[in-house]
Amino acid sequence: MDRGWYWKFGMIVAVTLGTLWFLVPTYYSLVVLDRAERNNIAVLEQRLPAWAPPAKYRLNLGLDLQGGIHMVMRVDTKTALQKRTERRGQQIATYVNDKKLGEVTADTDPERLELTLTAKDPATMDAIQKEVLATFTDFTQESRNGGTLVLKPDEGQVNRFRDEAVDQAMLVIRRRIDKWGVAEVDVRKLGTDSIQISLPGRSNPEQAKELVGTTAQLEFRMVDDTNPQVFAQMITQSPPPEESKITLVDDGGFPQLSSPNREALLAYAKDKAPEGRDVLTECVANPVKKNDCIAYRSFLVDKNVPLTGESLSGADASVSQMNEPEVNISFDPAGAREFEKLTEAGVGRRMAIVLDDNVHTAPNINEKIGGGRARITMGRAGSRSFEEWLGEAQTLALVLKAGALPAPVTVGEIRQVGATLGDELIKKGSLAAVVGLALVIVFMAIYYRKAGLIADVALLLNGLLILAGLAFFNATLTLPGIAGFVLTLGIAVDANVLINERIREELANGKSARAAVDQGYDRAFWTIFDAHVTTLIAGFILFFTGTGPVRGFATTLIVGLVASLFTSIVVTRVITTYFVHGRNAQSVSV
Repeated sequence: MDRGWYWKFGMIVAVTLGTLWFLVPTYYSLVVLDRAERNNIAVLEQRLPAWAPPAKYRLNLGLDLQGGIHMVMRVDTKTALQKRTERRGQQIATYVNDKKLGEVTADTDPERLELTLTAKDPATMDAIQKEVLATFTDFTQESRNGGTLVLKPDEGQVNRFRDEAVDQAMLVIRRRIDKWGVAEVDVRKLGTDSIQISLPGRSNPEQAKELVGTTAQLEFRMVDDTNPQVFAQMITQSPPPEESKITLVDDGGFPQLSSPNREALLAYAKDKAPEGRDVLTECVANPVKKNDCIAYRSFLVDKNVPLTGESLSGADASVSQMNEPEVNISFDPAGAREFEKLTEAGVGRRMAIVLDDNVHTAPNINEKIGGGRARITMGRAGSRSFEEWLGEAQTLALVLKAGALPAPVTVGEIRQVGATLGDELIKKGSLAAVVGLALVIVFMAIYYRKAGLIADVALLLNGLLILAGLAFFNATLTLPGIAGFVLTLGIAVDANVLINERIREELANGKSARAAVDQGYDRAFWTIFDAHVTTLIAGFILFFTGTGPVRGFATTLIVGLVASLFTSIVVTRVITTYFVHGRNAQSVSV
């Protein structure tokens, strides 16, 4: 056999073995572990062999397959908007009085979202009106009557606030659930003011309701930089257990502990921090999946919490004059005084912005900051693009506002999907897939003989590639996803049917075996390619516009179509041309 064939067959064998290797975490998660351990990634990491891929590359079962809790939360954007208007009125009154433009009082009408400014001296209202409308651009003038000015929130700002209120609630909910340790939680926007939450594998609705409904806690805490080697000394004096995967990483001269397991890192550092200090963690974001953390890094912060998000009145992302993304924050009068004291005492130190015991960022304090307004510059260092830094600034603004302006969240619907129902769905769905696959394999082998057997080999590899692809993207398999799996197997078979029929036509026209195989594949290629591309476009539309089960179906369909292109065009052609070209066959069994 020519060396070229060794290389081609070696590629197919390598792809097959690599696919099987990549499915090891999925096998352990769904087959080896019992139901109670299935969603615990720490247990999976301990049970996996050393040669297996990381535990995060596994296929998860959705809520409809393994049971769990389904929740729909209503975000009360109206109440949040009313509170915001009241706070804005206080800010405007304070601003006018501090500017010595005159003395005004602010009254709000919560139902109509109107803010009425009344000047003690009506003669000062002209100057007040001009300054307020120029400075507070999120409000527009509704009416003016002597020393009374009525303002109303700008309609565009109101719509933006409503959207942001839901985004903030989603951010807080996701962080809280991640802290609870639920694998593959699904948090998504539903309509304009609702959030849909799926908690696979959970069985306590009351606990879930309490977890999700609690208000987030935002804190400003000083980082202890007095002993930069504290974590290095900690590892030297008490080496961490090997299974915790804790290492020491350098962060600009400040060695930090790092581990992919947050709980293991915190458990190791517990009781080892100096007196009056706490160890918190920061998420190192996955560059591909922004909501995932590839690792966690440690921060040593003061135990004392001098300032919380209750004092924060606003936070917005913008771009500075130096074309650097930044976050502008403002405090209420009491918070402004505390923030000024904090920054005055902490010049040269870092201040950690902490949400629910997670450090989001720790900017340096360069000077005392007064006036209740501050700016956090994100910077442009490193290999990250401007868009990535701007996205980081927008996320930070959401984090800050999530702790400062939480819109009231109520439970609109909560129900538990029984585990027995999930088992029944798995059995029926798996049975349908296996029976359908078996019937197709038998049909192809009988109708197309040896060419049908080659198509069957490609079909089995196609199924493995789909599962491995879903595991690579850490996808969640739902019942519609199983339907998509079966559908893509049918599409893969259809491609082989087209090729085999083309080969038959060429043989009927008197072509030799070699010519029939080559022209059969060449002429069927564009038909197969066009069909796959058009279906892929439909799949991407479903993925980006659909939610829940529809998106699960689309994910399986997209991965399956890519795998089908490879197996039907590359794998079957290598095997078929080997039997015809490599062995100088004079006929084709098709």
